[in-house]
Amino acid sequence: MSETVHYKGTLKEIKKLENETLENQCKRLLDNEKLSSYCESYREMLEDENYEKLFIYDDVLYSVEMQEIDPYDDLFVANKNEDGTIGFEVKYYNGGCGFNEAIGYAIKKME
Repeated sequence: MSETVHYKGTLKEIKKLENETLENQCKRLLDNEKLSSYCESYREMLEDENYEKLFIYDDVLYSVEMQEIDPYDDLFVANKNEDGTIGFEVKYYNGGCGFNEAIGYAIKKME
């Protein structure tokens, strides 16, 4: 069921190993598990299994720490913190927008 949701939290970059691609990083974080038949990539599988816990933007993987806030209006806000994390607050109707899309809007507004 679709509903309006509001989250506030932080994105923290998960560093790649030296010369590691995003796809290989995702495979490593999945403990080299066999690729699911319903996924076309390890990136897709990692995102699918960790919905609202991990976020990928511009080839960078982030862990998500967030809390849900009582929703009323759409809101897409992000800011860079001194420690290298990205703080965010998103509030949206999830029948017309998904979590990753909302974070993407917030980061685009920040840039």
